[in-house]
Amino acid sequence: MLVAGCGGINTEAAGSTSGGSGDVFRFAYSVGPSRYDPHRASSSFDNVSLFPVYDRLVHLTPEAEPVPGLATGWEYVDGGRGLVFRLRPGVTFHDGTPFDAAAAKANLDRAIGLEGSTVAAELASVERVEVRGPMTIELVLSAPDSSLVRVLSDRAGMMISPAAFDDPQLDQHPVGAGPFSVVRYSPNDRVVLRAHPGYWDPAAVRVDSLVIVFQSDPTTRMNALRAGEIDAALIGGNQVVEARQYELGVVGDTTLAFYHMQLNRTRSEFDDPRVRRALNLAIDQDALIEGVLFGNGETAVQPFPPGYLAHDPELPDPYPYDPRRARQLLAEAGLPSGFEFEAIVPNTDPGLAIAIQEQFADVGVRMRIREAAPAETADLFYGREEGDALVAPWGGRADPLQTLGLLYGSTGFSNPGGHTLPEVTELIRQARTTIDRAARAELLHRVNGIVVEQALDVPLTFAETTFGHARRVTDLRSWLSNKPEFRGVGVSGTGR
Repeated sequence: MLVAGCGGINTEAAGSTSGGSGDVFRFAYSVGPSRYDPHRASSSFDNVSLFPVYDRLVHLTPEAEPVPGLATGWEYVDGGRGLVFRLRPGVTFHDGTPFDAAAAKANLDRAIGLEGSTVAAELASVERVEVRGPMTIELVLSAPDSSLVRVLSDRAGMMISPAAFDDPQLDQHPVGAGPFSVVRYSPNDRVVLRAHPGYWDPAAVRVDSLVIVFQSDPTTRMNALRAGEIDAALIGGNQVVEARQYELGVVGDTTLAFYHMQLNRTRSEFDDPRVRRALNLAIDQDALIEGVLFGNGETAVQPFPPGYLAHDPELPDPYPYDPRRARQLLAEAGLPSGFEFEAIVPNTDPGLAIAIQEQFADVGVRMRIREAAPAETADLFYGREEGDALVAPWGGRADPLQTLGLLYGSTGFSNPGGHTLPEVTELIRQARTTIDRAARAELLHRVNGIVVEQALDVPLTFAETTFGHARRVTDLRSWLSNKPEFRGVGVSGTGR
């Protein structure tokens, strides 16, 4: 076992499996799932652990485009008030229960009606689910909903064996229809998985066992990777040079995740758009990228990266680094001496928060940092509505309306205080009911414009999501969704 400051990572394999090469892929990630019940899980980062176990109706390509999963195809009918899914035949859950239209309906009914469901709001437009044949279902909608296809590539579309719905141990013994089944799960430590025989997409399963280790400290992950205790790991931008020095492979790109300082706009002085604009003007994003992320990132103005369907390439940056103008706006807001507020910050990644704390101090704003464990920050800020701000990464969502609704909508779980603007609510409604891709994109761009002009957020950077890996690892990819999937990942069995 490697001992490196905080301790090493023990990654025993799942044991032998029937057939196959016996290859094991060991991956270290920053956080484990909040729950192993996808209808109750509360963090987008949960998907890294959920995807191998629970297959979804819709999959995403690495470029975040929807493609068939457990549904082989879909179409809107009745003027957009119905969404019909044709389901994949011959699929079974890990416990042998067949997947069919009845199972899909049961899952969607559960996702909508389960007490404590964290995905029910994403399915609010679904009035009922009807079985149209043994392998066909229709979602009957109260109004057209353009977000549903991508929503069903996320937790709302994950299929649980109906036989396991009422199992009180579901969070310990999840039963899905994904490429891997759980052999052993130790919360906050690791999950050990075995390839599911007969998975419908054999090209997706190239190892017999998958081990996901949960280790919040990036230095420990890097040390374990260098020592050969794991095969791949999430690494920080400041570790890319080190990984290459040790001849490790590096895979990474800008994703839908972005770092921001999210404001509870009903607290502190954040109800005043002049204050919010001042905070944006006080931040030197280029300095953050070079000084904290070692050049691995892009400046962020709007909540979607360049090239993505919701990104507006015509939207200018109204907040170039300008501390003088920031001080002027604070004075206009009646705060010539600045003000003080509290920001919750994950204790494993305080670098950006410390940097902007120093930049804010230059304009008289005093940000008190309250560090918390990463798994606790969402509950503190969103659930308990503690703290005035949160400095952390937003994990991205499968559909842009999920991000816009969660962060800026009045009922969004990730919008503590529920502050919004009537025009934002109306444009989100219009975008949701617009099926045409080009018309929908225009509406999304208009929402972005309001978010930026009203400074509803304080973007910091689109930081690259980067994985270091041993050279023997094959086909590990960067996913625009920011949720790595291990479909097709293999290990050669030789080499470092």
